[in-house]
Amino acid sequence: MTDNAPNEPKKNVKTFQDEYDQTVECPWCNSTDTVVASPFGGTVSEILFRCNSCKNTFGWMKWQHKMPK
Repeated sequence: MTDNAPNEPKKNVKTFQDEYDQTVECPWCNSTDTVVASPFGGTVSEILFRCNSCKNTFGWMKWQHKMPK
């Protein structure tokens, strides 16, 4: 185990936040004021988001780094 192992989960979340925050549209209110809550939702192919506008959470499926249309 490395000395920086406890920081790895935070680093992984930061990577997803840098790429997806403010870009994925909330399915409930259509706002793009969304942030990554967790890089994994119910499955490894899902990212869990939180909407800052309506305060709901939702899952977004990641498909080969393509944004939803």
